[in-house]
Amino acid sequence: MRKTLCLCIGVAVAGYLGWVQFGAYQQRQHAKDLAAIDRERRVALLEADGCQARVDLLLTMTDRLLKAGGMRVPFDIGRDIDLCLARGIMSASGRAEMERTKLIRLFPIND
Repeated sequence: MRKTLCLCIGVAVAGYLGWVQFGAYQQRQHAKDLAAIDRERRVALLEADGCQARVDLLLTMTDRLLKAGGMRVPFDIGRDIDLCLARGIMSASGRAEMERTKLIRLFPIND
C-alpha cells in the first residue's frame, strides 16, 4: 500500500512538473514568434525609406554620442540601425553619412 501511494505521488509530481515545463516552453515559443513578426514588420517599415529616418535621428545626437562617456544610443534607434546594417537595407547616403561622422563604430557591422 505504501509503495503504491509513493508511486502515485511520484507520477503525479512528475506529470505536474512536465506540464509546467511544457507551458513554459509554449510561452517561450510564443514570445519568439511575436519577436520575429515584430522584426519583419520593422524591416518592411525601414525598407520604405532606406532607414534614413533612423539615421537622421542618430545624426541629431552626434555630439553627445561621440563624447567620451557620453549618452548611449537609444535602444529602439540602435535596434533599427543594427537591423538595417544586418539586412543591408540602409541607403548608401545614410551609410556614408554615418561613416563620415564616425557613428558607424557604435554598431557591429555584419559584412
